[in-house]
Amino acid sequence: MSVAVGLLHGGLVLCVAGSAAAHGWMAVGGGHGAGWSLVMAAMAVLCVFCVVGLMRRPLAVAPVRMAMVMAVAMALLHVLMIPLMAGAAGGAHQHAHRGGGGLGADPVAASAGGGDHSTMMLVIVLELVAGGLAATRLRRRRPKGS
Repeated sequence: MSVAVGLLHGGLVLCVAGSAAAHGWMAVGGGHGAGWSLVMAAMAVLCVFCVVGLMRRPLAVAPVRMAMVMAVAMALLHVLMIPLMAGAAGGAHQHAHRGGGGLGADPVAASAGGGDHSTMMLVIVLELVAGGLAATRLRRRRPKGS
């Protein structure tokens, strides 16, 4: 394995591991109910399977291809989940009136992950980067001219 391919592979493993950790964080931190927490836990397990496959067989193409497909599929799924999770949280972007007439997000929902989707956006970015690294890694393995 060349140095460039090794760096691509290492970056891919780190992105997928980061995605697994972020999914686990969203599953435990929740704020969106038990159903969504179970979905996030299942996604974390899928990420762990990809990490294990990538680390067990660093020279194989199949785990890289699996990681690429899963990363792009999960990124798309997360983009579709954002409005669904906002609805499940009772309108996470609704504002509550406070004393003095000011508007502000519910601090309990915000601290539980229901007030903003920064963790979800982080996961989407990690998954898109992982998909790009996997595609580049697969391309670097091809013989010249194909």
